[in-house]
Amino acid sequence: MTGKGLAAFVMAAGVLAQGASAGPEAMTPQEARHLIARTGFGAAPHEITAFTGLSFQEGVARIMADLRTSAVTPLPAWSEDWTYPYDLIWALGDTQTDLFYANRYMELEELSAWWLAEMVSTPSPLTERLTLFWSDHFANSFEAHENAQWMAQQNAFLRTHAAGDFARLAQGMLLDPAMLQYLSNTTNTVDAPNEDLGREFLELFTLGEGRGYDQNDVRAAARILTGYTLAEEGAPVPVFLAEDHDDGEKDLFGQRGAFKAEDLVALTLQNPEFGPYIVEQLWKTFISDVPDPVAVSELVEVWRGAEWQIAPLLEAMFLSDAFWDPANRGRLIKSPVELLVGTTRTFGLELSDGRVMWWMAEELGQSLFMPPNVGGWPEGVEWINDATASGRATTLTYLLQGAADTTPADMMMTAAAAPAQLDARPQDLRVGQVFASYVEPRSEEDGFGGAFTLYDVSFGGETWRSIPLWLEHQPDEDWAAVYAYTGDCAPECFAGLPRDEEDANWIALEPWDGIMAYWESDTGPDQALAAAIAAHLPAMLETTAGQRVYQQAEYGEETADLEQVLAAARQFSESGRSAFGGTEGTFVSALSRPSVLGTSGYRAGQSEAEVDAMLEAQEEASRRVLQPEVIYASPRDWINALPGTGPESMRVAEAVLAVPRPQQGLRDEMVVQDAEALLRQLILSPRYQVK
Repeated sequence: MTGKGLAAFVMAAGVLAQGASAGPEAMTPQEARHLIARTGFGAAPHEITAFTGLSFQEGVARIMADLRTSAVTPLPAWSEDWTYPYDLIWALGDTQTDLFYANRYMELEELSAWWLAEMVSTPSPLTERLTLFWSDHFANSFEAHENAQWMAQQNAFLRTHAAGDFARLAQGMLLDPAMLQYLSNTTNTVDAPNEDLGREFLELFTLGEGRGYDQNDVRAAARILTGYTLAEEGAPVPVFLAEDHDDGEKDLFGQRGAFKAEDLVALTLQNPEFGPYIVEQLWKTFISDVPDPVAVSELVEVWRGAEWQIAPLLEAMFLSDAFWDPANRGRLIKSPVELLVGTTRTFGLELSDGRVMWWMAEELGQSLFMPPNVGGWPEGVEWINDATASGRATTLTYLLQGAADTTPADMMMTAAAAPAQLDARPQDLRVGQVFASYVEPRSEEDGFGGAFTLYDVSFGGETWRSIPLWLEHQPDEDWAAVYAYTGDCAPECFAGLPRDEEDANWIALEPWDGIMAYWESDTGPDQALAAAIAAHLPAMLETTAGQRVYQQAEYGEETADLEQVLAAARQFSESGRSAFGGTEGTFVSALSRPSVLGTSGYRAGQSEAEVDAMLEAQEEASRRVLQPEVIYASPRDWINALPGTGPESMRVAEAVLAVPRPQQGLRDEMVVQDAEALLRQLILSPRYQVK
């Protein structure tokens, strides 16, 4: 985007800013509107009234005081639940896998509607503007991983740090699981460095293209970030694998050391070139399309003096001459989200389903949580072309007519009851799902090895997300053992047992004579759980029959033998009974709650109609009402709430438009008699597209 291009658009619309600002000790309604709209989404009459008469300093202080670190609207419950078994779901076959990912896209719709609802109802619009800004600045997309939980948690993190310490914000986003996946740092190892994340961290996230770094620094950043990846066992959480990290010395910005991720952030912020790029991006969000180099330098010094705290920078920016300069009004084009949320807040419109607004924004080119690339969404005049200009007019007309308040008939759904879940006693071993994720084909004489995961495990009054197991069978030695990964156990499982020296998350359940004497003395719960796994392993692994791992011959791979698997499980069960003791409970195959697998109660054998009913119930449950703080009963009520005196049509135009429009004399006074027609005329004018 260029300033010349945007100016051309503005001039074509006939909306170049004119006039002079009032004194700083008492904001006019127009100045109040400017402050509220530029730091939020639109400006409703009650907001303009509340800020009119305040000084610039008082108005900015009030907005800054309202900043939040959390949303008012509670996140969807699934966002705080266990991370779904993305790496395992394929084992259950095509139907379950397709349903699983269909659920993820429905969650994305719900999450997007949730965020739009927060933007519309928040008492701190600046908080959501900043969250939207940082989500664009640190751009990454749901499409790269299809994990709505990650996007929800990332959104909450951005809000928490939106006006806080930039170092903590940058550090968190550098090692965010969605970012690690999106920019391929999961494949960044000492043996095969991947520069994607390191390059974008310097070029797009901190310094700006070509500022204060060169290709050698990009290579150094890539080496620094080796080993920062996602766990391969259990939940896909960020981990640091020392064996994949390049622990040699690196040269970064002229400094040398065995740097790690936290050093990359610290050294970048110490770089003399750090600061202008971020300030310029904020300038183009809040002030104008062309940053003033002198003013930017002054703001960078303010920011540096505040030790890179974001709130003092914002306050200085909002109190700058450039922010209040009338020449900078009408210089920025509203993004689709700003246009839609701003219209809804400004005019007090209530929508019964926020997903409708998400679909609107998507049609106009801004799909929340899915920017087109790592550079983020378009800017300025790039939002406007023949198609989007027409689409914006159609969408605004739709909003004003209240069509979005009526949910389409095909979305009116009846909630279907989730399948009943079985109860389990404390002595029972309850497992929601057993996954056969890998079976190593071997000859009969060579034995067997395979990976199985017990998901949603309950025993002895405790519940764990998953316990991955490796089952090893050596028939020539009449030996079978299980090795359990405990990284997902919270509270900890097998807490008293000896750990593997190379990876403390693994423990060995080897049923040899005397193992109980080898274990620590206080191992009663551990012994009981080991005994339960041993006793019920054959029954648990029988439930994996029909899973994809046994059908790999369809894909040209050697197939596994379920009978060989069960033979190994029976061997372990028999020897485990002697080594660990017996168990009083039974094996219960049941989920602790319907949604824990991320498929909301799906069970094998459901008919197509039952699956459709279940999906419809989820659609209904994901609806979000968009409700601004003040809802105006009619356009006339909205006009009557405006502050100030003088011709009514002029006050309406000043409250709706960022820049003045030519006076229309008698025609204005005639149109104002039809309040709805007047508002529609203003909203559909080119001036309404700028802020």
